[in-house]
Amino acid sequence: MTNATLRTDQVADLAFYMANPKCLNLSHAGTGKTPSVCVMQWFMWTQHGIGTVWAQPKSLLKKNKRELLRFTDFRDEDVVIVDGTPKQVEKQLNSGAKVFLMGFRRMTLCWRKLPEFVKAVHIDEFHMGYKSADSQNSLALFKMFDTGRMTHFIPMTGTLIDGKLSSAYPAIRVIDPRYYISHENFLNYHGVKDIDGKIVSWRNHEKLSKIFGRHAILRTFASVHGEQEVVHIPEMVDMEDKQRTYYDKFHDDAVLELETFYIDGTLPGVAFARARQLMEHPNLFPDLANPGQFIDVLNGEPTGKEERLKVHFEEHYLNEKPLIIFTPMIPQQMRVAELLKQFKIPFVTINGSISQKKRDDASDAFEQGLVQAVLATPQTAAFGYNWQFCGKREVDHMIFTALDFGDATFVQARQRAIRGKRSSPLRLTTLEYIESIDQHICHLIWRKSVDANKVDPSRPVLQLSGFEAKSEKLAA
Repeated sequence: MTNATLRTDQVADLAFYMANPKCLNLSHAGTGKTPSVCVMQWFMWTQHGIGTVWAQPKSLLKKNKRELLRFTDFRDEDVVIVDGTPKQVEKQLNSGAKVFLMGFRRMTLCWRKLPEFVKAVHIDEFHMGYKSADSQNSLALFKMFDTGRMTHFIPMTGTLIDGKLSSAYPAIRVIDPRYYISHENFLNYHGVKDIDGKIVSWRNHEKLSKIFGRHAILRTFASVHGEQEVVHIPEMVDMEDKQRTYYDKFHDDAVLELETFYIDGTLPGVAFARARQLMEHPNLFPDLANPGQFIDVLNGEPTGKEERLKVHFEEHYLNEKPLIIFTPMIPQQMRVAELLKQFKIPFVTINGSISQKKRDDASDAFEQGLVQAVLATPQTAAFGYNWQFCGKREVDHMIFTALDFGDATFVQARQRAIRGKRSSPLRLTTLEYIESIDQHICHLIWRKSVDANKVDPSRPVLQLSGFEAKSEKLAA
């Protein structure tokens, strides 16, 4: 028998699904989207004989199967995770299960082989697999519904607007293609283009708001758990002298001569990447003369951000409080790991090069209080994980050593420590180099968050930079 029940608001969500075969759940992370979707899958099978394919990031497969068994009376054999070799996948698809959990790519490859009674498509963290209208995943999703093979649809994400308004198009296309004749029509209606036809900003946000108001559930974290106090503290950091010299010379001359090679910054994309590497991990700078190797540009000197991290690590070493550190760059993560070891802070590491099992084990170790810190890339750890508590201690500090370019990534990452009602404020520390491209990155995030907020006012406008004047002037 099931040992868990839905909250009142989750029952209302369930009723919405029943009344709307194709709809969205855009509720914030931590509000409990999963339970009502699980019960909906049980309802469709027991009342209508409709099975479900549930696509999601592979890191969520085991967690969501546990939730499905917890909130419904499905038996273990009724719920199968589809993954492995071709023979294993074929056996799983023909297992007689009622719900099939799989990754995004797996669904793209094998949806035609699902049993005929599977007519419902549910997708967790939709924005991670279907933000582009011309991707293979999205094209397959469109075909599932255009052919009439699938009839029911629930995408789940708190960040459907992920950096650009067009990330919402695939979901709308499935729910009702009549809103936009084509993807091109969507871009023409919502995009503002420059003379070369490149979209430089977005407009007509109110149409998307009306579509979501008609077809989506959106529960804010505050509406479910009450207001949470989150204190954002941007820390402005000076580069170390040699680091600043190299960075400024590269910025001014678009070229930097090192001992064994030149760094060429004449191409904009390359220049941006190289400048960021000089900022964030010059001690592990790619050796352009020997691919796959690194050199220490600073000859052993720590960076400005590493010096600032030492202050925070000393604090956590003394008070023994748990800590979450995010950085999107693996070499910088390696440097931070060495600092944690110096301060004898027990930690686990999560990034894309670590197997899913080891990531899950690392998360479990932190949740159980076996280690004091998590060092993670936001790309791999900004969803699914519940890190509000480390053992019995509530996490009250999160550090972003460097920022990813997405506003959605930041919002999702900070929600790892806001999974229920908090008893203490959460301190968010972002490290930002003075007079650097960090300001540009913060401004990109701000612009993306403004667009998201115009469609969904519950999405926060993210002013993450310590230099507020630029964005405030633009917002005025």
